Amino acid sequence: MKTMQANDKILIQQLTVVLTGQLEHYREMRDLVRKMLSRVILSRGDLSGVIPCLEKKKKLLDTIESERQESSDLFIQWQNRKASIKEDAAVTVLNSILDQTEATIREFLDEEEQLKRYIEKNITKECSSTAS
Repeated sequence: MKTMQANDKILIQQLTVVLTGQLEHYREMRDLVRKMLSRVILSRGDLSGVIPCLEKKKKLLDTIESERQESSDLFIQWQNRKASIKEDAAVTVLNSILDQTEATIREFLDEEEQLKRYIEKNITKECSSTAS
């Protein structure tokens, strides 16, 4: 492992800023999905209350995708250089943000799956009661 050079520190700082922003977007999306699930459950399956949340979620996804494209070269540089960079406080912070982002994405996907199952269950019930 070599000592960290100035350009390595700059790269880590830039990635930390980008990933911190993305972490916040993913947390917001996770919270939106939780809100949608609560609204659907409390309204006994009425989906009209979730439309604004779906629109906000779409905007967040678009923002994340745009930021990913804008910063893709930073991630490529990091992949190419991380093995040769000595572990220090900045790298520890970056890795922590990556871990938090991974956990938040996992929570978001779990919440989305719950919402999907709940909606599918209600649609199936409605179809069954309408057909009877």
